[in-house]
Amino acid sequence: MRLLIVHGDAAARLALVRVAAGVGGGDLGVTESGKGMEALEMLLSDGSPAITLVDWDLPDCDGPELCRRVRTYREAGRPYIILLAKGGHSVSEGLEAGADDCVRTPVAADELRARIGVALRFAALPWAQAMGAAPHADDDDSTAVALAAQRSINGDELDGDCGPVSGPSIELASMLVAD
Repeated sequence: MRLLIVHGDAAARLALVRVAAGVGGGDLGVTESGKGMEALEMLLSDGSPAITLVDWDLPDCDGPELCRRVRTYREAGRPYIILLAKGGHSVSEGLEAGADDCVRTPVAADELRARIGVALRFAALPWAQAMGAAPHADDDDSTAVALAAQRSINGDELDGDCGPVSGPSIELASMLVAD
């Protein structure tokens, strides 16, 4: 899996590369960019990085604008974008622009590694399947969801490993199956 680090300052990029080096057992390939538009081209190309660490203050296209442009073409799924925000920037504005995570800087290295770890788990999800066709009728997972949805509609209770689940608790499953 690949991580794109986008920061206008070369020394900051180097520090971020060092932080990311220990994530994912060292199997995370890192690509760097110092400009927003260059990063945007990389993110919209085939085989784009699955995770992006973006500074808010970039030359030629700031972090929130980069997020907005990426989300125009890739609304859900990859890339997972972590936006780095200084104290004067609004975290909510970054998230509303399309970032999946927005981190105040300076940030502790262990926290940033943990957030990149979350991004790895997210990026490893089967996005092609999630964004593709509806599940097959013989798929065990879709059958389980359909059964849960039907029980939800009926108001039945389900007993799972985490205790009883009532109909309204699995209302989301009903909506997913209905679509």
